Amino acid sequence: IKYGNFIDNLRLFTKGGSGGMGYPRLGGEGGKGGDIWVVAHKKMTLKQLKDKYPQKRLVAEGGANSRVSALKGSKGKDCEISAPVGISVTDENGKIIGELNKEGDRILDSQMLENPLC
Repeated sequence: IKYGNFIDNLRLFTKGGSGGMGYPRLGGEGGKGGDIWVVAHKKMTLKQLKDKYPQKRLVAEGGANSRVSALKGSKGKDCEISAPVGISVTDENGKIIGELNKEGDRILDSQMLENPLC
């Protein structure tokens, strides 16, 4: 029996970006991988979040490799996931990482998360 489109739990898989390769001979460092951020937005719902990311998997951009002309690789682009206000963000074991209680609240997520995420 289907009772409508109400969703009160959503599981998404997220992964921070991989770091770039260094240039060891010259002491170069690869760039840091991008981060995953969950950001509260009043007009967002879990249904909209599910529809926006049907594959339920989000990965931030990897960091740039070091090279002769740039020994320090640039950081990968962050991934921001819009989520509804009033939710708890948990890890895969159900441990609460943070809560989005008001518009603009942000939670840094660099691991796999569930209950709504990237």
